[in-house]
Amino acid sequence: MKKIKVGAGAIFVLAATLISDHALIVAVYLLSALFHELGHLISARMLKIEVKEIRFGFSGVRINTSERLTSYKNEIVLALSGPLSNFVVCLAVLALFYLFGGGVESIVSSAEGFLSEPSFDAWKVAAFWGLSSLLQGTMNLIPVKTFDGGRIFYCTLAHFCGERVAERGIELTTVCACLLLWTVALYLMLRVSGGLGIYVFAACIFVSGLKNWDGR
Repeated sequence: MKKIKVGAGAIFVLAATLISDHALIVAVYLLSALFHELGHLISARMLKIEVKEIRFGFSGVRINTSERLTSYKNEIVLALSGPLSNFVVCLAVLALFYLFGGGVESIVSSAEGFLSEPSFDAWKVAAFWGLSSLLQGTMNLIPVKTFDGGRIFYCTLAHFCGERVAERGIELTTVCACLLLWTVALYLMLRVSGGLGIYVFAACIFVSGLKNWDGR
């Protein structure tokens, strides 16, 4: 790994999230993000892919490799490894709750308790970590150009239909998904009293998606 770059967009999103959410909630979000990126890095190591740069920006973290990967299969594996690591964390938390007499309902109630009153209660933190990991892994599979799901969608489409069709397909799904995400985030903020952080995040993804649209 050569270098780590933190852009102004990443600082803006973090600041907006800290203003609207408790610092402990943000810390758990970041922990989920850390395990997500570790999944990518471990996969890159196993595939013997050199990581040139890790860039923090508006739409999250982007891992740049030193050269184009040798196959679409490798790119798909690398993209999948991040969400899969989140799902592993979620399954581990679920198994832990089941072993000690809890279950899905116990996880949800503990996570809700953590959101209403953030504290260092280990069970509440673990429950919220598991659910935030599930959310992060699922969101990253959305077919947006800057997301893992977008890369998976592009590589799959390029393999069967060619790169030109893949480019058009990912541009279309990026704009549609960003509009939907922005609308849901706005609804949560206005109707369900969701934190400003999710709206800022969605807005940044929306701007990033439009930036990648070349109008072809």
